[in-house]
Amino acid sequence: MLRRIAGRALGIVVALVLVAVAGVLLWYFLIYTKSPGYALNQFFDAAKANDAERVARYTDTSGPLLMLFRQFGDPVQVIYPGYGRQDMGKVDKVEVGPITVEGETAKASVTMEVVSPQGKRYTIRPTYVLRKTDEGWKVVVEATFAGSFNEFVPPAAQQMILQQIRRLLANPGVAQMAQMQLQGLRAEIDKYPQLRDFLKRAGLY
Repeated sequence: MLRRIAGRALGIVVALVLVAVAGVLLWYFLIYTKSPGYALNQFFDAAKANDAERVARYTDTSGPLLMLFRQFGDPVQVIYPGYGRQDMGKVDKVEVGPITVEGETAKASVTMEVVSPQGKRYTIRPTYVLRKTDEGWKVVVEATFAGSFNEFVPPAAQQMILQQIRRLLANPGVAQMAQMQLQGLRAEIDKYPQLRDFLKRAGLY
């Protein structure tokens, strides 16, 4: 009698465990894998592994400002230090905080521990922006970089870039061409106060 009761109880427990496991699997494949959090973590894993194909799968590199950013290198390398190069430091640890979703746009608060080429550790707290596309959620490189410009480009690096820009602008022809180029981007630049203020300091805005 006791064995029969124990056997039934064990059967019930096993059934409950199987239902719970099935529920977790359904949640993972039907909900989580289609979420911005999943896409962001996939991007981080791909960038850490220097997997360019997967990085491209989880990034949106559209946007009028990317032409400007690319003059200083690959902007994807800036939003994940250590991807493709390590002269700007290397991400050692990533922690994804709260993610807010509004329609087809999501914003994730991220804390990154970065190791500089000299071995010094520092922490940055950028906001990653993601957009829902027909192919799923993707990290929007332009909005992420421009929106958290001061996080990704620390003061020392900004000073170096400012010096380079000012040397270039010493040539009147270059200065005029740069200002004409940026004139058509003012509406887009105004969306990102940190980038706008940097360009003002550089004499480009």
